[in-house]
Amino acid sequence: MSSVPTQIGPYKVKGLVGKGAMGEVYEGVDAGLGRRVAIKILGKKHRESEEFKTRFLREGKALAQMNHPNVVAVYFIGEHEDRPFLAMEFLDGEDIGAMLKKRGALHPGDAAEVIRQAAIGLAETQRVGVVHRDVKPSNLVVTSTGIVKVTDFGLAKALQEDLSITATGVFVGTPDYLAPEQAMGKEVDARADVYALGCSLFHMCSGHPPFRKGGQDDHYTAVVRRHLRSERPELKYEIKGFDEALSDLCRRMMSRRPDVRPSFEELKVGLTEISKRLGGQVPPRHADVELRSPEEISEKIRQEQKKAPPGAAAGSPPSGATRTTMIAVGVGVTIGIALGVVLAVMSL
Repeated sequence: MSSVPTQIGPYKVKGLVGKGAMGEVYEGVDAGLGRRVAIKILGKKHRESEEFKTRFLREGKALAQMNHPNVVAVYFIGEHEDRPFLAMEFLDGEDIGAMLKKRGALHPGDAAEVIRQAAIGLAETQRVGVVHRDVKPSNLVVTSTGIVKVTDFGLAKALQEDLSITATGVFVGTPDYLAPEQAMGKEVDARADVYALGCSLFHMCSGHPPFRKGGQDDHYTAVVRRHLRSERPELKYEIKGFDEALSDLCRRMMSRRPDVRPSFEELKVGLTEISKRLGGQVPPRHADVELRSPEEISEKIRQEQKKAPPGAAAGSPPSGATRTTMIAVGVGVTIGIALGVVLAVMSL
């Protein structure tokens, strides 16, 4: 068992906060300023890897370009025992992923407010040319003062950089919130982060990720395949009495087509109105939700289709012809993608 260092760069180490695939995070103190910091240092097993060092330092440089209340701040970039480290803002709070695990779904207005603040922060990352690429509830931290901070840019990619670090066709990220274009190994932009925010919003409101069914069919490749092929689930069908405007916005965010997704500016405007109308607040509150069964969802969709005027889908699944085309294309794509995913996972 490795011992905790007493000093990393100019910072005194107070203790270990956590460990991950990339390295460790320690709580530290800037002796000169008396400021608490979170010190993220690359793991010893990666210090011989120039690829990991480059990826790690890229995160620091990307964050150092930003100065925004909704994005975690980086104070210092240095090296300790041949391992790069970042001294970051110490966040006194809890991440949304942990809240969902402990208490379940959030109040819809509160979820809208969390996503609104996250969208404002991600708009700033877009401004400096950075795509987060791993937006998810556990990377959204609510501070004790009620501010949402976007954290963990370990997979962030500056738009000006090439693809030298991540090989073409191999993606990294969390499958529950993964944009289809990212899953297919294509070049991504800020619209992939919008998609991930939409999936996160769905999870916050329903208590489960959008493409999880529960059971043995929820393995990695199955979830990815659903992002590529399955019809988008809708909160207004899954949850009784759910706000229609928030449901429709969430569905747009999760569109397979990047050009259909709203921009961060559109999200700011739309979510501000929804959050205000629903009494959204942060820290978010837990809410008991009444989920419909699959049979009830199908019946609800049929009822909505009957109400819709001729030629309109009213948010329902695509027509038979459209669905047939989607499946035909999806099957061809998915066979190749599924094999690529398996190879990618085995190589990580």
